[in-house]
Amino acid sequence: MKPTEKQKRFVDEYLKDLNASAAARRAGYSVKTADRIGPELLGKTCVSKLIAERIQKRQQRTEITQDFVLTNLKEIVQRSMQHEGADEYDPRAAAKALELLGKHLGMFTDKIKLEGELTVSGILDELVKRKEAG
Repeated sequence: MKPTEKQKRFVDEYLKDLNASAAARRAGYSVKTADRIGPELLGKTCVSKLIAERIQKRQQRTEITQDFVLTNLKEIVQRSMQHEGADEYDPRAAAKALELLGKHLGMFTDKIKLEGELTVSGILDELVKRKEAG
């Protein structure tokens, strides 16, 4: 199943800040239901695949990957532990920039907010729907 245009807008918005509820609101979903719809959209296979594809393309384009962040963090640690520095540089600014890049890549998750109801009958209904859909 392909994502709808509205779901594609959600993905575009989600990739800005990785906030599902805010992305749902910005993509045009109801303010009242955005807190429920956002996480629900992340659970849809077509949406999660599109997010993964877009992240991979962005990483290839920018060459900023988790390895890039980790390598540079390691370099900052090593430079910071030197007794004498060869060059003047601000490790705090570099670390902050890497922190922001890492958060954008989903490396440093502070908290995960899950909301909604989970019932056995709801799960069974969803499984039946998915099986019927193929």
